[in-house]
Amino acid sequence: MVTRKEKREMEKEVNYLFELLKTQNHFFKNLNKLLKTIDDPRHQSYIIYDTEVLLMMVILKNACNLKSMREMTNEFNKEECIKNVGKWLGNEDLEELPHYDTINDFLA
Repeated sequence: MVTRKEKREMEKEVNYLFELLKTQNHFFKNLNKLLKTIDDPRHQSYIIYDTEVLLMMVILKNACNLKSMREMTNEFNKEECIKNVGKWLGNEDLEELPHYDTINDFLA
């Protein structure tokens, strides 16, 4: 039987982003491509973020069990997170993640 302390030690070594990517690649191989195909109803001259970035942010918010869009913006606004999301989406030029108002405008 594994003790609680041993379980905590094992969890320290887990790369949760890698595990999430493995799950996506196993069950949803074409997710990134599908997210790119969704129409963006916003005025084209104002668009900074592609649809897959906007929608992936919402997916990640829910996968990370964040309760609000504001919390998502606060938690994900870190260099490491921006870099990881860019790699995940194949957009390594990504310099910022969208603010929750931008995502809400898109979803509206």
